[in-house]
Amino acid sequence: MKILSKIITWIYAIFFAFSVTIVIGLFYLFPKKMHYIRVKWARMHMKLLGVKVEIYGEFDENANMLIVNHQSMFDIMLLEAFYPRNIAWIAKKEISEIFFFGRVITMPKMISIDRQNPRDLVNVLKQAKQRLEEDRVISIFPEGTRGSGEKLLDFKKGAQIIADKLDAKVQPIVIVGSKNTLDSQNFSFKRNQVVKIYTLNIVDRSVDNWLDLAKDNMQITLDKGLA
Repeated sequence: MKILSKIITWIYAIFFAFSVTIVIGLFYLFPKKMHYIRVKWARMHMKLLGVKVEIYGEFDENANMLIVNHQSMFDIMLLEAFYPRNIAWIAKKEISEIFFFGRVITMPKMISIDRQNPRDLVNVLKQAKQRLEEDRVISIFPEGTRGSGEKLLDFKKGAQIIADKLDAKVQPIVIVGSKNTLDSQNFSFKRNQVVKIYTLNIVDRSVDNWLDLAKDNMQITLDKGLA
């Protein structure tokens, strides 16, 4: 069974890469439809994997920045499929530099960050400000990397700096169970899983430690979702 599972996973990985290639081609052909193409692509994968998505709460139309827990590459696909507005993801620079496939980051004007260079935050702020002016919503994984799906990692302060500098309205989003569907660290996936998306209230940034308070609230929500 393990061998069969690996074979199926490889087949899906090949299909995934092929679908990204098609998406990039469509970006070239229909540059004004990039958001629409991304949504359709993500929803296609939802159906292919047989994912049942349960959304608790509502996406706040006043929010212009999201902070999201991170456990799988599938987190991005989930929000691309169900978030109603055009997201500008903050992604590590290495992804945008991948030959050809990096176009999936650069063409729709996502935001690249060099995590090895603290001074790059100035460039990120500039890009983020531009995206907000284009009526897009900034989305960041404040943990900085993928976690276990059960315990949130420490939040990087970059998320707070960006939000405070841009006076952003920040809505926390908690995703539960995406790693069960697509475990991108152990290279495996399962079909017909239930994934939950919890939308929290916009945070009060009037207190200095608002990001820590948001993390605590997100952990409580994550624990509830897992239970």
